[in-house]
Amino acid sequence: MDETQIRAVLALAMTYDHRKPGQSDIAAWLAAAEEGRWTLGEAQQAVIHHYTHEVEFLKPGHVTRRIKAERRHAPLPAERQVATAPPAEPERVRQAVAEIAADLGWPERATNADDPELRVRCPHEPCSAGIGRPCGRRVARGVHLGEFHPIRGYHPSRTETANWEK
Repeated sequence: MDETQIRAVLALAMTYDHRKPGQSDIAAWLAAAEEGRWTLGEAQQAVIHHYTHEVEFLKPGHVTRRIKAERRHAPLPAERQVATAPPAEPERVRQAVAEIAADLGWPERATNADDPELRVRCPHEPCSAGIGRPCGRRVARGVHLGEFHPIRGYHPSRTETANWEK
């Protein structure tokens, strides 16, 4: 807050308690406002709340205490709230993965029994599919831990090995 805003807060307080603030009062309230990180709107609300519910003379500590209490109970600003969206449908996930694969130039193809990749062992360590077996991956967590799931196509290293051995 700046001095003009502090003057506005003190002017509001003057309407309730007829105080006559001087330059030293303005400086003290400005220091308290900086320390308490007041905003003009919060300070004005605190003054109104104080004189609505209290009878004692308003001091900067009353304003700071009221602002802190309001901040603790205030809802989060919209920009800090996490938007919750439903999880993506499996078809949408497949479509997104296919789009990314196309952008990266990864060809999508189905496996056939006469593919040259099936004539060599997959050199990709996590897969290591044997001759005649499709490439895949082992599930790393969950109830299907350790299960082997075939993938579409082949690991690039297996394709390179098959092309090299032609």
